[in-house]
Amino acid sequence: MVTQFKAGLSAVITPLPPSDISSAWLKKLGIQQEIVPDLENLKKLLALHLQNIPFGNLASFLNDQVSLAVPDIVHKLLVQGREGYCLEHNTLTQLVLNELGYQAYNTLGRVYYQQTGIQAAPVRTHLVTIIQLEEGLFLFDPGFGGMTPNQVLSLQQTGQSQSAPLEPYRFIAAEDSGIQNSALTEMKLMLQTYVRDEWVNIYAINPEQSASASDASLANWYISTSPESLFTRQLMLARVTSEARIALKNNTLQIHGKHGSSKQIIETQQDLEQMLESLFRIHLSQTDSEKVFKKIRQISEHDT
Repeated sequence: MVTQFKAGLSAVITPLPPSDISSAWLKKLGIQQEIVPDLENLKKLLALHLQNIPFGNLASFLNDQVSLAVPDIVHKLLVQGREGYCLEHNTLTQLVLNELGYQAYNTLGRVYYQQTGIQAAPVRTHLVTIIQLEEGLFLFDPGFGGMTPNQVLSLQQTGQSQSAPLEPYRFIAAEDSGIQNSALTEMKLMLQTYVRDEWVNIYAINPEQSASASDASLANWYISTSPESLFTRQLMLARVTSEARIALKNNTLQIHGKHGSSKQIIETQQDLEQMLESLFRIHLSQTDSEKVFKKIRQISEHDT
């Protein structure tokens, strides 16, 4: 089944004045040539973003403020080389893709990954970027962490498996996802991935609903400050290449790739610092490194 979605782009796309932000983004991605705003280049941009700008929540994990102001995001992700989560990544990508000539907007989705039997809708906290091309609408999402799609996905091919370098993905009608209607409020499409011989729900979106800056700010406040938020309670980092998914949860590092999987427990602060720099390309101050290691060690001791 093929579903057509219209997003009212004329109402949500506002031309942005030229700036140095898109140039800084392309430099971070290692791109020097001019970008033609087409599908092939969109795929290239996503792959390079995932490889060069890590997902993570070190800031909220350390109870630091997470800002969605564009200058702050640019400084954090492109200058400092730090991590960010979906609201930071996709605020940036929506802006730079529009500057490069694409038609892009953001929408907020609900996360259902590893949730079963829920009856109430999760908070709309996952920000994604949607691109309008001649071929239709496409998902561009570098911000879901370890299971984020490492391929641009068509929203038009509902029910059809779409290949990606590591796992296939597909969109299905949200009502066919096995989630109760009471937990799907206003959601239209469910993103799924195929792992361990079954299709697994990831998150649901409604591409007809664009997210405003105030919507994103409210989601960011919840994610970065609520004691109920996973992002204040657990450390999560991820980097995705065409060969492997590299993910850290608290003190456990896992790498899943085309040639197998590995698992490592972070035992010392020095191990943590070396891993952050070598695998995620993140350099923390000595003070922050001490804080992170102390907290993940406390979590580990509590769980054992």
